[in-house]
Amino acid sequence: MAKVMIEAAINGNAMREANRNIAYSPGEIAQDAIAACKAGASLIHPHVRNPVTGEWSHEVAYYAEAFSRIREQCGALLFPTLPPARDARKRYAHFVELSKDPAAKPDLGALDMGSINYLSWDARTKTLRGGVYENSIDHLREALALLQECGIKRSTLQVFDATFLRTILLFLEQGILTEPLMIKFYFGGPELPMGLPPTLKSLEAYLDLLGGVRCHWFVATLGGDVMPLVPLAVAMGGHVRVGLEDYQYTREGQLSNAQLVERAATIIRSMGHEVATPEEARQMLEV
Repeated sequence: MAKVMIEAAINGNAMREANRNIAYSPGEIAQDAIAACKAGASLIHPHVRNPVTGEWSHEVAYYAEAFSRIREQCGALLFPTLPPARDARKRYAHFVELSKDPAAKPDLGALDMGSINYLSWDARTKTLRGGVYENSIDHLREALALLQECGIKRSTLQVFDATFLRTILLFLEQGILTEPLMIKFYFGGPELPMGLPPTLKSLEAYLDLLGGVRCHWFVATLGGDVMPLVPLAVAMGGHVRVGLEDYQYTREGQLSNAQLVERAATIIRSMGHEVATPEEARQMLEV
């Protein structure tokens, strides 16, 4: 039976107006992460916040507190998010600082492997908003080198469209990246219609490009429910990312992250597979 990893992206930039279960403070983040881990998540991806306002933050002290609290009860792999910045050293400064403390060091790096028009769509008002999200090739090379200096062996490589994946494969050919790769296929749901839609044909297109590369790949749906993709991903040898960062389930009962992980885990087990433990995920990713 295959081992399937579940990542829980627990809060992102979402606010409690969308879902009352969004965690703000380091203590709330830790509590939510531990619950998701107990439900079956082997990877946890939080954004830290100002504990009072809930505004997005990159405060090292908040990450350190959240990570240390999580690790007291949970062995899941942890990694922070990235602020928007062109200067790689500025952008990854929190990775560098956190890596100085074993209790707070990220288990994984994170890179968005290209640039894209980031779109937001309101179907009710037919309002389209967006902006350019830029990640140059030189920036990505510098970021990878910086993460390696921090002793971070493996990075999650985010794919928003096919150019991102082709860049990854060329970095692999150059020796900048090594197998096994860890790749997230981000499909665009109704509210964030970027890249490819969350369909079987879209997933097949990415896997055709990936070829025979040794890789652990995940599916995620931004701005929509990822659950319909879960059985497809599992049947095709992939892993799953769920969480309130990607979609807040505002009109679907305001689910919690633990409930989302439980739903994914139920699908995985019903297909005859096992949900990977944190230690199994470490072995699979070679970190």
